[in-house]
Amino acid sequence: MIQIISSISSLLPIVFFILFCIKTNERGLWVIFLYSIFSSVSDSLVTSQWGSHNTFLLWNIYTIVEYSFLAYFFYLTIKLRAVRVLITIVSALFIIVFFFLLKSINVRFNSILSFFSQANILILCLVYIFTSMNQNTESLSILNPVFLIVIALLFYVACTLFLFIIANKLSEDEMTKYWRNITVYNNILTNLLFAAAFLLYRFQHKNPTAESHSVDFTSPNDR
Repeated sequence: MIQIISSISSLLPIVFFILFCIKTNERGLWVIFLYSIFSSVSDSLVTSQWGSHNTFLLWNIYTIVEYSFLAYFFYLTIKLRAVRVLITIVSALFIIVFFFLLKSINVRFNSILSFFSQANILILCLVYIFTSMNQNTESLSILNPVFLIVIALLFYVACTLFLFIIANKLSEDEMTKYWRNITVYNNILTNLLFAAAFLLYRFQHKNPTAESHSVDFTSPNDR
């Protein structure tokens, strides 16, 4: 039952983006939309008959693609030049190391690279939060769709980080068992927050109604 709820929740960000954000020019939101599609497709593949025989292959590919999406999201979101340079350098090194380890891509789950990926995303989440708080004196001013997405990613990596540390010491059956128990609930929370972020974007970018127009009797247009 909980697996069905998780599968349904993975569709929520996709549907909400199409309904509320499809005309947006914010590239960061588009990246999360594409990432949500990729995650939903990956979940379907993992539970398929082919996926059950290629579990490590799917997990390793998911690691590099997920990191690419999220690193690019933070590259677009964080405006500090130094941080952007670091994201570029670290991402390039990460991809190079990944391709060096391609021989074992279908043999075992590379928990070291996965831990490195999650740790980087965690650091970028914290960098964004601290820079946002320093730039905004009012707490409500940081409640925007991007901030909500970062909070979702913060919860996501925090819940799975420990699992990546011990992954190499677990068998495939144990990994599947623990991964499923932890990530199912984690995915539901992340998807709900993504969907809420897209809905929040819609409310913040509503066209003002005619009734909300304030009349200024000193203006010639309102006389």
